[in-house]
Formats: sequence, structure tokens, C-alpha cells
Amino acid sequence: MLVDEFGRSGEFINYIERLEVFSQALESVSEQTNPVNTIQVIEDNNLTFEDVTLQTPDAAKVIVEHLSLSVEPGEGLLIVGPSGRGKSSLLQAISGLWNTGTGHLMRPPLDDLLFLPQRPYIILGNLREQLIYPQTTTEMSESQLKEILQEVNLQDVLNRIKNFDEEVDWENILSLGEQQRLAFARLFVNQPDFVILDEATSALDLKNEDHLYKQLQQTGKTFISVGHRESLFNYHQRVLELSEDSTWRLMSMADYHPSAAIATHSNNDQTVDETIEIVSEINNQDNFTHQEMQKLTNYSLSTIKNKASRGQMIVANDGMSYRYDKTLDIAKMGESLASQVD
Repeated sequence: MLVDEFGRSGEFINYIERLEVFSQALESVSEQTNPVNTIQVIEDNNLTFEDVTLQTPDAAKVIVEHLSLSVEPGEGLLIVGPSGRGKSSLLQAISGLWNTGTGHLMRPPLDDLLFLPQRPYIILGNLREQLIYPQTTTEMSESQLKEILQEVNLQDVLNRIKNFDEEVDWENILSLGEQQRLAFARLFVNQPDFVILDEATSALDLKNEDHLYKQLQQTGKTFISVGHRESLFNYHQRVLELSEDSTWRLMSMADYHPSAAIATHSNNDQTVDETIEIVSEINNQDNFTHQEMQKLTNYSLSTIKNKASRGQMIVANDGMSYRYDKTLDIAKMGESLASQVD
């Protein structure tokens, strides 16, 4: 059950630009006179890297060198490292989307894997179809699906629609945090043997993250996570840390102490899902006055401004990262936009 989840339709322009970059990369590869080495992928019941050196598609840069590890059945492995150091690239290597390099990668058939990205893929369809994706049919009853919604704290979604078969614009109904919970619901519906999570709880508050990861642990599934939050250390047995110089270290969670670069990133990376998601949920309700919306908007802006002005990175509910610019004109622009809310 390989799921290639590419994001929301509203980001069409971004994807066009990415396709252009991808096209240029393909042209660059095709122009190479020397053949590019590829990692040998072998289907197996386990997930194992044997002396894997992963490179960029043009083979110009080494991402990680001589990686050897095996993920044990039922184990949780957390991958950490500075931004841009190849954490997600390793996940792409597992999926077969990125194979430039050397060594051997043993992995289960892709049908036994489920990928949960930071921004889940939201299909056009009803709630039943959203929950069972990537399957197209299921024998689960509505009562069973309601139990799944309860497990991921999405039971209130039923109050926003008529029934399981109503087709609505889900991207406007569900916040990013709710979409990430929906992805976990799909996990519990489909029951894959292996789960790959790439920043899959980045828009969730710690309470929801804790609940979902504990639910995942109880399934006994093997899972690999990429993330920056220190809270993720609680749900994994081992940690793989990637470094700037393409080296790596693998340690038990009990023995692991983050390097300075990792610790700094973890402390600065904050989510404002609580604030942004409140706004999203309010927008779906009736009978809110202009004054109430004004106060809520001002509160949201002041909360973000307060956190960001301390030099911290803000990860908003749309998955984008922001830093606060203290330029006077920009500050005035924000205040002007707030006053125009109706």
C-alpha cells in the first residue's frame, strides 16, 4: 500500500516549479558520460541497509555514507539530523524513488508499506473513501469506522457532514492537524506491516501526538519516523542521527544524547497548531460576530508574533515555516490585515 502523497491542489504553482527543477535534474543525469551507480534493492521480510552510500541524483554529493543497520520487527526507529541532511531522502530510497549510490537495501514489498508524510494526500470523495484510502473497498461497517475516528480524536468530523457518503471539500473542512490524524486513521484501517512517518505529527499538539504514537505502538507494527521534536524520543527504541559530513551514528534511545546541532533545532522548532487550528474550527461554526472574530484573529497574531520574536521558527498549520520580521512596514501590514477580518 505505497502511498505517494503530494499535498494540496492549491499548491499547483509550487509543483510546476518543482517539476521544472526535476526535469532539469533528469536532463543533467542524461548528459553524464559516466554511468551512475544505483543501490541494489532486494525484496525481503525485513528492512536492512547494507553498506549503503546514498547520493544526490546527479551523484555530485554524498548524503550518507556506508550506512549499515537493520530494523527489527516491531521496532521503532527515529531518524534525526540537521535540515537538508537526507532524512527524507532515506525514506525515498526505501520507497524506490531515490536510488543513486551503492550498497544493498533489503525491504518488504511496497504493498506492505504505508507512508505518512507531513501533508497527507486528501482525495476527492466521501468520508468513508478518505478513511479506507488507498483501498477502494472495505468490509468495515460504519460503527467500526466511527471507532477508528474515535481512536484518532476525529469523532467531531461527523458533526460537520450529513453522513459517511457525503462528498465535501475536505481540504477546507479539515485543518492540517486533522488531516494528519486522518492519515493515522488510514493506518489503523489498512493495518500495514511497516509504517514510514515523515514529520507525520508536526501539526499536532503533544497530547494528540502522544495518543497516536501509543496507539501505533500497541499495533506491534514496525515503524520509522523522521522528525525534530524531542517528544518523539518517547516512542522509539533506537535513533539514527545523520551529520553534516555524511557520517552517521546509531544508538539505543537510552544511550542517545543529541548533538549540538540537533538540540538547537529541536528547541527552536515550534508548532502553533493550537492557535491556528482554533481559527480553522471557528471558521466552520456559525453565529460568531465580527467582534469575536476580530479578537480571535488578534490573539492568533499576537501569539505567533510573541513566539517568533524570540527568534524561534514557527511551523504553522499549513505546514509552512515562518520567522517574524520586525520591519515596521511589515508589522503595520499585519495589523491592517487583522482589522479587515469580517
